[in-house]
Amino acid sequence: MSILSRLLLLFFPLLAVTPGLAQETGAPPAEIKIVTRKNPGDLPYRFFLRAQRQLQSYLPPEPRKLDFNFRISFTELPMAERDGYQPLSWGVSVVGDTVDETLALRRGGYFILPELARADEEDATIMFREQSRKKSLDVAWILRTDASGRLPFAEIGQALRELRAVQKRISLFSISMRTEKHASYDTLKACFLQAGGELRVGGTGAADATIGQCSLLRLDPARIGSSGAVELAGPVDIVTIVDARDYPGVLTPPAG
Repeated sequence: MSILSRLLLLFFPLLAVTPGLAQETGAPPAEIKIVTRKNPGDLPYRFFLRAQRQLQSYLPPEPRKLDFNFRISFTELPMAERDGYQPLSWGVSVVGDTVDETLALRRGGYFILPELARADEEDATIMFREQSRKKSLDVAWILRTDASGRLPFAEIGQALRELRAVQKRISLFSISMRTEKHASYDTLKACFLQAGGELRVGGTGAADATIGQCSLLRLDPARIGSSGAVELAGPVDIVTIVDARDYPGVLTPPAG
């Protein structure tokens, strides 16, 4: 498969030469060193399209509380920059012999692979602008919100049940989805469009941690069945259910 169309080329002229200067001075022509930086995270489109179809098929029918997205597996950007990631040009593309499709990318690096028949036939490659993890794409479970700015614990509980049902349907013998099957998914993460956004419970700030413009709240099982709600104080970008173990040094996983 071709990976040349998105390589980053850096040109380093070692000596500036004006026309005719080499002949006048006897100096050798200037060297131009080309350094290519291949992203080890570029991925096979066909494989991940099938994984996407599989996970989407495990979700319950409408109406539901949860949606699936892929997310770039960033390796170099700090956490806060990952959550605010919104490139001015391309961020993710599907590239094949005759296909070069720039994907719609949600702020934070979230996306859905489009169904591209030619890309499938050509065994196309998913290419990323940023350096990303080899052979890996992150999975994001997005909680639906509305204009009320409230997430009742009962609805969060429903979303968790939908997610557990997806995990239950993943085969124990699936090597590629092993991490997904056994993820804890015990934390609510709300990212806001502006600084100052806050997660509140009963009118009081309740976040267990913050990263940039995102707040994280550990989901206490005792609360899930209650009549209360999480209040989203501020313009919301995205709300996801995440695993505390993915935030070492920020959240402490429960004992055991």
